[in-house]
Amino acid sequence: MHPLIRSSTVLAFLATVTLTLWQSGSRPWRLWTTVSVACAGSLWVTFRYRGPADNETAQWILAETLALLVLAIPSVRHPKPGCAATVAFGLLLTIAVIPLRISLTLNPPAEQRETVGLCVIWGVAAGLSIGAACYLRSLDSRRQIAVAAERRAQRLTVARDLHDFAAHDVTGVMVLAQAAKALAKDSPERALALLPQIETAGVQALKSMDRTIRIFSELDGGRDSGRGSASERVRPDTKTAGSSGRASDADAQVGAGQAEHSGPRASLRVEEVATLVDRFSSTGTIPARLDLAPGVLDGLPPQISSVGYRVVLEGLTNVRRHAASASQVIVDVRHTDDGDGLRISVADDGDGQPADTAPTEREGGGTGIADLGRRVEAVGGTFKAEAQHPVGWRVTAVLPTR
Repeated sequence: MHPLIRSSTVLAFLATVTLTLWQSGSRPWRLWTTVSVACAGSLWVTFRYRGPADNETAQWILAETLALLVLAIPSVRHPKPGCAATVAFGLLLTIAVIPLRISLTLNPPAEQRETVGLCVIWGVAAGLSIGAACYLRSLDSRRQIAVAAERRAQRLTVARDLHDFAAHDVTGVMVLAQAAKALAKDSPERALALLPQIETAGVQALKSMDRTIRIFSELDGGRDSGRGSASERVRPDTKTAGSSGRASDADAQVGAGQAEHSGPRASLRVEEVATLVDRFSSTGTIPARLDLAPGVLDGLPPQISSVGYRVVLEGLTNVRRHAASASQVIVDVRHTDDGDGLRISVADDGDGQPADTAPTEREGGGTGIADLGRRVEAVGGTFKAEAQHPVGWRVTAVLPTR
């Protein structure tokens, strides 16, 4: 066996093993060095080899061809498009001319048509290998796009949850601060009594934002697998971090101490609306009443329970932000008439005219009601937000319990 044939075959196998064990996409210099050496060595042997053209030589040439075909897959699959195209062309040319080692050294030499035919066959084989690499490359690209889209959806969900929770606490701060400002002249003692409530609402808003930033960091760090809906993963954390404008979701869930230890997977449930309503009343200027039918919350599916909590949360927040002149809010939770659903309503008697302590209107606004409607419909429920007569506003959601 001629040493040139043996050396080029061994070189091709070494190059294949190198790029198979160490992906070329992470080390461009390794790709260029390995493929360049393999192609240059093979081409040099092709045009320097002068025989013999026997069966043993053909077997070594076939083995080298297979090695180069395998080498084409990681070489074209992982690098950037320009680099992949250059590498593909070099490998295609190198593989296509390998038959010249036989056809040009035969005695008598092979006919030109036979030589071209063999080169075409080798070139087609190289094209198929490169095509397979391009197909795998497209699958990788689609996967990356899907992962990026999923992470973007997760971030949007976290952002919406930040609006639903941290912004509600900030709204509570604004309401209480404006109430304290109105009371400062005539009743300084009552104004001072509001300061601890303002501090509590502000602290809970900061907790909401801190936990939201942590979840963003987890998403960027790739610790989420991408399985399951983003809201199911991020909602509990943001919920346990803050609450509506009147209640920190962490404290509303199980008290401040336990909230600090709640994991990202902890979930707020509609069973906790009593605490939420109490916090709304104690950190604002509008009293709230909860009408809860006995046993209505027993055995609710977790997803339904979580959406139910959000309905109450959003309803109370909208009262605080848009109906500050209301004298009372009634939260009603009961079974539907047929017993197969859970009906939740939040109603106020505001006259549509904001009170002096109403939060200052912001440019733009949130998407709480629209997003809440989508959440309710996503679990098979119905949602309605409408004006009452003669005054007031009502938010109603009917959720399936089975």
